[in-house]
Amino acid sequence: MSENEPSTEECRRVWDGMASHWDAEMTAGRTWQRSLIQPAVERLLELQPAERILELGCGNGDFARRMATLGAKVLATDFSAVMLERARAHGGDIDYRVADGTSQEQLLGLGAAGSFDACVCNMAIMDMREIEPLASAACRLLRPRGRFVFSIQHPAFNGGGTVRVLEETDDDGGFQLRHSVKVSRYIRPRVARGVALDGQQEPHWYFDRPISAVLKTFFERGFVLDALEEPVFEPAQVERGSPMAVFAELPPVLVARLRT
Repeated sequence: MSENEPSTEECRRVWDGMASHWDAEMTAGRTWQRSLIQPAVERLLELQPAERILELGCGNGDFARRMATLGAKVLATDFSAVMLERARAHGGDIDYRVADGTSQEQLLGLGAAGSFDACVCNMAIMDMREIEPLASAACRLLRPRGRFVFSIQHPAFNGGGTVRVLEETDDDGGFQLRHSVKVSRYIRPRVARGVALDGQQEPHWYFDRPISAVLKTFFERGFVLDALEEPVFEPAQVERGSPMAVFAELPPVLVARLRT
């Protein structure tokens, strides 16, 4: 870690402070989780009843509860004990444990080798200082041919080096709106603070990595890429004239399935 990067303790402090607001927004359906991200994750996960699933960075447990309703036996973890308090308050037959996704030791303490049929990391990799410990631990914790499904902000279209642009032009058909994304940086990893939700008490830390760097970390530990989705919103889901309307054409998230 360079001297300009935050410590794990600093990252945890910020997420502890956001836990209540994050939980309220997700519970009310005011995030992309249920409308865009979770359906794609669920498709690639191909969950079977009674499978044992490990979720890393579970937040308020929204997807953990969804998997439990589908018949999975879920062990859900987060490095924020405050966030897990919010998750437990929603109930459900889920084993919640505090575990830092950047600590291989803590992750390996969650079970014996081959303990899990699948592992899920939902919109958390871009919040982690390092992902090598996660990839190494997941390779050991998964059974042979086990699935690792993750979702992240799309590094090419929705990372720290992008700006959403809305332009208005006129032609013989009248006024026209054109949406685009301006990309100024991509290939070099970047650490910066940003916000994901309106009303967020303070910015949290993002660790931007290109797609190649994320996948290489898992490839080097024996994973292979098995499936990939780049979900977009239906045009009716985004407000015309909003810069967010660009995400009806350009994917704001990337969802991948890896196998051991």
